[in-house]
Amino acid sequence: MWITVKFTLLVVTAVTVLSVCVALLLNQPFRGRAILRTLILLPWAIPPVVNGLMWQWIYDSKIGALNGLLLSLGLISEYRGWLSDPTSALLALAFADVWNVLPLAVILLLAALQKIPDELYEAARVDGAGAFQSFWFITFPWLAQTLLVVLILQTLSAIRAFDVIYVLTAGGPGTATTTLVWKTYLTTFENLDFGLGNAYAYTVSLITFGFALVYFRVLYRRGDFET
Repeated sequence: MWITVKFTLLVVTAVTVLSVCVALLLNQPFRGRAILRTLILLPWAIPPVVNGLMWQWIYDSKIGALNGLLLSLGLISEYRGWLSDPTSALLALAFADVWNVLPLAVILLLAALQKIPDELYEAARVDGAGAFQSFWFITFPWLAQTLLVVLILQTLSAIRAFDVIYVLTAGGPGTATTTLVWKTYLTTFENLDFGLGNAYAYTVSLITFGFALVYFRVLYRRGDFET
């Protein structure tokens, strides 16, 4: 249960923060913006299993690119087993999942940003509003509904993440990355305990519903859905 919650919080928090930052960047005029907007979709286009295999090579304890990079920068003294260490395995798994799902959130938020009238920012500058004030009182309210969609989609995606776990860790080391979805798979198809497997599946559904209720409650309290 707690592993699922931690994994979901890691992924959703990272995707939300990074997607807003990247979308704001891609919304600014600069040379090569169109190309960068196209390239940002590539990680999302990669099938989850292929994404898992790619990160398996990156995290490899003997020939992994991550170890090679950190070693060359002097940040580590020897190669590490990122996926065999219970402390780093969940973080490594979450990062691999974030890489795969981030582009969709960026595109959704970028589309919402482009709907904001420039006149609002111009009026805010005339009134002496700074960058943070413009973001908080103009950009964020306009993004609120899209952010809700992103939060729900990413929560659903993180809770039901299976392929990346199957390829990278298989729930290990030990039970360090055994989420409820993975536990459901093991219980149902490995142990053939269909009753307990159904119970785990219902638990996953309830957790998903709970997260959605929290998101709706917070945004409705802010008044972002008033018409």
